[in-house]
Amino acid sequence: MSDQHLKGGLTIRNIDDLSRLSNMLAKSGFFSDAKEAAQCGVKVLAGMELGFGAIASMVGVHIINGKPSIGANLMAAAVKRSDKYNYRITRHDNDGCTIVFYENGEAIGESTFTLDDAQAAGALEGKNGHTWKKFPRNMMFNRAMSNGVRWYCPDIFAGSVTYTPEELDLMVDEEGNTVDISAVDQQPPLTTVQTPHPQDLRVKLIRTLLDYPVDLVKEWLSFQDVDRPSQLEVSKVDELIKVMCLAWASNKIDHPLHAENSYKKHVIAVVAQGGDELEAVHKWIQHVEQTNHPVVKA
Repeated sequence: MSDQHLKGGLTIRNIDDLSRLSNMLAKSGFFSDAKEAAQCGVKVLAGMELGFGAIASMVGVHIINGKPSIGANLMAAAVKRSDKYNYRITRHDNDGCTIVFYENGEAIGESTFTLDDAQAAGALEGKNGHTWKKFPRNMMFNRAMSNGVRWYCPDIFAGSVTYTPEELDLMVDEEGNTVDISAVDQQPPLTTVQTPHPQDLRVKLIRTLLDYPVDLVKEWLSFQDVDRPSQLEVSKVDELIKVMCLAWASNKIDHPLHAENSYKKHVIAVVAQGGDELEAVHKWIQHVEQTNHPVVKA
């Protein structure tokens, strides 16, 4: 197989590279819907074709009857990272969700999914009826996003038609993650696969890298009236990442403006060009530590 690059600089040059990566992912025990190396390998390959890195693929890509299925949050992330497309939510309540899609800054259409649409589709009485009734806002966002991506941004995934797991008749939780059905005839009843949300995992990895106090993250989230990053818009998660990074740099760079400019140059600019955020933050930390001396505070 030809060289394939995953985000973060990881390169799969041949089947041996893929095999080693798949074995590591399987042995980690973190992904309960892919416990065998072959399953992990297929998910990683499917995710690569859709433009996602290994961890995002393991968390958010599912193979259902031979078709790749991804969660609405990954679809939304793909739209946001695109140089061509963007979206804005104009309505989001218990009765419906409307998302306007943009191409090169111009509105090209909107996707709306309402409670009436869910009722007409039989979603409220189907496998996910309980989830629809308990988390209607989440589920309507998922449907509005997936419809909009297929209608207005089909080239984001190189022409591959993508569906959410719920659209392919799999049971999901409120985040759109698949539900473990291996024990369908056993007791206790079905349990949700415990896979971390990409935005929660993103914050956790960078917080750990910075050794930033978890209590301060919780305090920041509380001011946003949420419990975890995945309940925020991506732009607000970006803000949280910036807060953590600049707090880390506060006693290493002599002026807040210098710290912010350095962060923009070495992290934001790199990510905007397609670089991996975690790797960019790590390299930025090394750069700051090598070129700056700790500020002595009175």
